[in-house]
Amino acid sequence: MVGAELKLTAIEFKLLRFLADKSEFARSRDQMMDHIYREGFCVDDRTVDSHIKRIRKKMREVDSGFEAIETLYGLGYRFSPPES
Repeated sequence: MVGAELKLTAIEFKLLRFLADKSEFARSRDQMMDHIYREGFCVDDRTVDSHIKRIRKKMREVDSGFEAIETLYGLGYRFSPPES
C-alpha cells in the first residue's frame, strides 16, 4: 500500500538499505553481519536470517505481494525490486 508506514528497527533498516543499495549484487551473511554489527560483536550467522524474516513480514504487512528479497541458497540474499 503506497504511503503506508513501515516500522523497522535500526538494524532492520540498515540491513534493508545495505541490500537495496546495490541490488544487482548478492550479499553473503558475513558481509551483512560485518555491515550491521560493529567489530568484536559476536552473533550467529543465522541472526541475519531472523532479521530478513522480520523484514519480509513487516513489508508484507504493507504490501502483501512483497517478494523483493531473494534467498540465494548457499550464498545469501539479494534485493530484487519489481520492474516498473
